[in-house]
Amino acid sequence: MNNEIRQPAPEFAYGEIKRLIMLKKLKPGQRLSENALSKEIGVSRTPVREALRKLASEGWLNMVPDTGVWVSSPTKREILNAYEFRIKLETWGIEMAMPNVTPLLITKLEDCLEEEEAIYKGMEKAEKYSEINNKFHLLIAEASGNDALCQHLQIAINRTDIYMIFYEDYYDFENNCSLSEHRDILKSIKEADTGQVIRKIQAHIERGFLDLHLKY
Repeated sequence: MNNEIRQPAPEFAYGEIKRLIMLKKLKPGQRLSENALSKEIGVSRTPVREALRKLASEGWLNMVPDTGVWVSSPTKREILNAYEFRIKLETWGIEMAMPNVTPLLITKLEDCLEEEEAIYKGMEKAEKYSEINNKFHLLIAEASGNDALCQHLQIAINRTDIYMIFYEDYYDFENNCSLSEHRDILKSIKEADTGQVIRKIQAHIERGFLDLHLKY
């Protein structure tokens, strides 16, 4: 293993395999080989195996005991269920969060949009896009003061992120309207228009589903 790698081997393997999936070098439904991944990444099979388990727990992979490991290949119904669940959680979160909106939250959301814009302009690494994009939604949810909701929303966002990476031109920022939609959502938050925020968030998430290139 390269001596320059300072991360523990399982964490490094996790990051590298996830990167291969995000770059679409590993595709939905593709069977994975521990040996092949071990050689490509430059670590032994044990940390690769640990990384695969973690990725499976997050929804990136499917592990079938005594059979093998595949990159997840969800059905359209499974994908739709995930988006519908996320819409319900975000709607509930907004209803609870809007009475708690503060100037500090507005500032944090504005800062988040500045970071997102920097990624669109190529001033930041594209790999940070998912983190910044999700931060915007989670900041709003956190204002609800409901920790359980935030935890479940994080899981729901992670799952829809996986589907966007699998089935969308995720890093095509020229045709990605997420930033403009986030700005529009923030405008309604500043206006304290709860109904408009809910409608815009719902349309934003639904558009994410409709943008998926599903062949079934």
